Amino acid sequence: MKGRDGRCFKENSREAFTLIELLVVIAIIAILAALLLPALSAAKERAKVIQCVGNLRQIGLGLHQYADDNHSIFPTRDSDQLGKPGPFENYALGLGGIDPDTNNLFMAPATNRPLYGYIGKSAVFHCPADQGQDEGYLDFWNNNGYWKPSDFDTLGCSYRLNASLWGNNTQLPCDDPVANLAGKKESWVPDPSRFIVVHEPPAFWYDNYYHWHYARGPTTIMPTMLAGDGQKFISTILFVDGHAKCHDFTHALKDNPTFPMEPTKDWIWYKSQQ
Repeated sequence: MKGRDGRCFKENSREAFTLIELLVVIAIIAILAALLLPALSAAKERAKVIQCVGNLRQIGLGLHQYADDNHSIFPTRDSDQLGKPGPFENYALGLGGIDPDTNNLFMAPATNRPLYGYIGKSAVFHCPADQGQDEGYLDFWNNNGYWKPSDFDTLGCSYRLNASLWGNNTQLPCDDPVANLAGKKESWVPDPSRFIVVHEPPAFWYDNYYHWHYARGPTTIMPTMLAGDGQKFISTILFVDGHAKCHDFTHALKDNPTFPMEPTKDWIWYKSQQ
């Protein structure tokens, strides 16, 4: 067929995609996205771990400055151990950070926390993977142990000082099961490069267990759920010598849950009397 200018063209010529072609393109994009999303998700999780390790290194610097100014002594567990008059204040669950919410006033306000003078109200006390905790009990602090959506939002801090054993059993008698590292001199520590000074909840048994980093399912794991739980318990850790690292505590918590705090080649939780 000829046009008005005399040139020939095909009557069925087209420039648009057919429906089938469009569906094929969409399918290819969906396949590529399915292949890339896990890698992107893993990269995002690794970035959170790296940020946490950086947070803990800065907290470690603050802790050593605190010890230098306080006769080489680590912060106390709470105001009772310190012998401080006035309302009770917990420091183990908040060495620094921001003010707690109004449901958790057993926590010290930000300006009363041990590391406030060294780090201030800093975001280094916020773990980007913080999923909070749900202990589900009513304790003498008059709170219900429900720290959601995050420990940082409710308590003002994501990280915990290795103060007290929180009811965990040990195979050897612990030198101080009540305060553990809290209020001790640096010289009390048997192996500074392995002794844990600050950790995240997934490293530890409270009344429940927790998943933060790399969580792919429930973040609160009750003891009855532990055997069937397929996720890993990952936590970044600050050691007494100041270095920070990410460790997998899955075997320590699941292989022998009666004694989850026993020493390994990578870490020590407590000092024994022997």
